[in-house]
Amino acid sequence: MGNDQPTPPAEEGEPAAPLYSAGLDDPRARAAQPRPRAHGRAATRAAQTSDVTRFRGVVAASVAGAGAACLAALFVPPPGGGLGAPGPLSRPHLQAKLTCEACHGAPFVAPPPAAVCSGCHGAHGSRRRGHAAAMASGALTCVGCHPIHRSDQGIAFAPDAAPVRFAPGVEAQLEGVTFHSPGPATVAIPTASSCARCHALASPADPIARCLLGGQEALGPARPIVCFDEHQAALPPDDARGRGRAPVAPSGGVCAGQHTQDRAVVWEAAREAAAIVPVVRGGSLGLGSVPWIWTLAGLGAAALTFGGVRARDRLVARRRAAAAPPVEASVKPPQRVRLPRIDVSTCLGCYACVDACPYDVLEIERYVAVVARPEACCGLTLCEQRCPNGSLRITDGEPIGDRPRLGDDLESLDVPGLYLAGDVTGLPLIKNAIHQGARVAERVAKSFGAGPRGPDALDLLVVGAGPAGISAALRAGELGLSLEVIEQGNVAQSIRSFPRGKLVFDQPLELPVTGKLWLRESTKEELLSHWLRIVRQSRLPIREETRVTAITRDAARGLFRVILAPRDGGEATQRWARRVLLAIGQRGSPRRLPFELPPEVESRVHYHLADAKSFEGKRVVVVGLGDVAMETAIALSRQPSTAVTVVHRAEGFTRGKARNITEVKRLAESGRIGLRLGSEIAAITAERVTVRGKKGDAALGYDAVVVMIGSIPPWEALRAAGVRTVAEGGAG
Repeated sequence: MGNDQPTPPAEEGEPAAPLYSAGLDDPRARAAQPRPRAHGRAATRAAQTSDVTRFRGVVAASVAGAGAACLAALFVPPPGGGLGAPGPLSRPHLQAKLTCEACHGAPFVAPPPAAVCSGCHGAHGSRRRGHAAAMASGALTCVGCHPIHRSDQGIAFAPDAAPVRFAPGVEAQLEGVTFHSPGPATVAIPTASSCARCHALASPADPIARCLLGGQEALGPARPIVCFDEHQAALPPDDARGRGRAPVAPSGGVCAGQHTQDRAVVWEAAREAAAIVPVVRGGSLGLGSVPWIWTLAGLGAAALTFGGVRARDRLVARRRAAAAPPVEASVKPPQRVRLPRIDVSTCLGCYACVDACPYDVLEIERYVAVVARPEACCGLTLCEQRCPNGSLRITDGEPIGDRPRLGDDLESLDVPGLYLAGDVTGLPLIKNAIHQGARVAERVAKSFGAGPRGPDALDLLVVGAGPAGISAALRAGELGLSLEVIEQGNVAQSIRSFPRGKLVFDQPLELPVTGKLWLRESTKEELLSHWLRIVRQSRLPIREETRVTAITRDAARGLFRVILAPRDGGEATQRWARRVLLAIGQRGSPRRLPFELPPEVESRVHYHLADAKSFEGKRVVVVGLGDVAMETAIALSRQPSTAVTVVHRAEGFTRGKARNITEVKRLAESGRIGLRLGSEIAAITAERVTVRGKKGDAALGYDAVVVMIGSIPPWEALRAAGVRTVAEGGAG
């Protein structure tokens, strides 16, 4: 299939496999498993990734959020004097709608607090001699006991509502107080912090002790003071003048309406409230408070600005993408050998081309790039695209003679209506196979035109259910073509043959995946799971375990007659199709050992490795020393108690990736792998493998033999269908 699976090269002296040999004249044979990166890969290009764009718009959003918060603060100022106030006001002062000027007068002119308070409340002298003397000397003022903006606390009673415990900037209803005042009444509740500078709060001998409730010691200076007779006796004088109303300050004031003879009852209810809620913390932030309004306004403006900037960026990106020409790669493989040519006089040695090549063709030597493995070059232009100063160019060489003769739309030049896609065309990579399959389906749909076609034949018959075949079937189904897929094994058989856990890489082509077939960097199992799910959901008509034995074209009718037969034997059937797509890959049949195997050992000889773990603890002989053979030996050597011997008829490493050669040599030096070079398998019996070398024969005990000496390409089937090579008929 695609060269996401390394393909074993042919042994020396055997016929070369067109796609899988490593000869210099055949650049299509590529080992495609990506190499370990000895150094960090450079960025391929200045792409607009999330690393670049994720913070775009943050500055604008921050400025907008700050501006919105400031505007919200101007239009929704805090209660109690606005933005310039040192803190919020408590409930009575808010209801009185006080402003800064009401207490502080003109700017920078602050009258004495006592004079300000008595202007509204009247003169409130103290009934205690010590306090009266302190007030007379100016050491004690109204705000000394009732600090406005900070701890101006109290409780407000109403006839038909629960009492309200208040402090600057916060109010709380009390449900546990059973007292209901016959009229509005407000009781101020000072805190011990106002008395701490003169009184010893912790001393039971201090007069302040009778004004503190027990059990509230942990509150410290925040404890409520529950002596409310500072300015007025608990009961009015018992004379005719005092009945019905207690004496108040001479100037009257806003409190006069609340100083009735039942004031003592209100005080007792206030003590009960102070016991239930000893202190109300001022300045707590609720969702409805002013600071939250400012915060939410700023956050909302920042979010809208950030979203607007990102939406604008996406819109600009979409417009640029729509205006840019679509990325379109040629589906037709190159007809000539293509190799990189490097101008060493200008090469920077920057590793850009080395990083771009998925096949380890290029290396850096003496600070410049060199073509280290020309036989592995697939002719892709990734290296040329990444070169920053044009030092590397892809050049055309000799024609590739053993590729099928194809037109630009992958239709055979020898058999009209017969198409090829996938590895069989000579273009590697799973992504290319998917792209080719979808393009063939589109070309077939266009070739029919708008007229009726009738039910006498299928529109498209696909041979092979690999990536090219599945992609073609999915696209043909979308286009409304009648189709059938024939597969001699199972769906994605070549993917199934990958070793367990093998990584399948989405190679870095500048080409999007065309069609519905999923492709990401993943394990073999994950890729298979996605593909099989897509096949089931799309209900593709796939006939597995069925072989195509013949394809002939009826020129008079313009139809193909395809003979089918069950793979394990059975009655042959036929299908008529207007177009045929051969997506049979380039694997062909595996090359086998050049002698007959006894029936009793056939089950112990394998031609691919699906799961190295199944050979754990066994003695395994690996035949061959190409990339796939080396990767097989490496995987087997990592299994516990598995003995691995590699037999290769060459005297050394003649081909393969540098990393595989290095790893095999390291394992051989450490004794994990046995190397028998210049040798070949002469015979296999139930007990031993006979290895023949220059020094004579040697017998090896074994449990399994894994033969990795290449594959025979499917040219016999192609020629039977009428397809000729470029060498036979010209490039066309």
